[in-house]
Amino acid sequence: MKVGRPVGSEIAKFWSQLPAGLLKERKMKENEHNIQVASINWFRYQYPSQLIMSIPNGGQRNKIVAGKMKAEGVLSGVPDIFIPAARNGFHGLWIELKSGKNKLTDNQRIVIGELMKQGYRCEICYSLDEFMNVVNKYLN
Repeated sequence: MKVGRPVGSEIAKFWSQLPAGLLKERKMKENEHNIQVASINWFRYQYPSQLIMSIPNGGQRNKIVAGKMKAEGVLSGVPDIFIPAARNGFHGLWIELKSGKNKLTDNQRIVIGELMKQGYRCEICYSLDEFMNVVNKYLN
């Protein structure tokens, strides 16, 4: 894990590599993959000493891989990103990423409700900008 804050040239390089439009909120052309990649990259530049992890629940898989993942404990509805940092009485921050007009599924509502009952903060973000605001408010 990289330690220390990035210098100006690293920050400029990061911003120059972002797909056009990622900072604009709720654009239909944004997809969750691009938002997640940009969010993870931004987080790792902004908070190099903090942990962040993604949960590989979504996506198309063949039946064999899907069966193996289910046997290993993959749970439908778990949010996309977890930041295991306790702050302000919460045990950590879970973030579900959405794009366009996508809404939470029933399973996502159930899992997020359970996580909140257990003392986790849960947020839904539709853009990199929303993700950055949520994370900055949570960690600072």
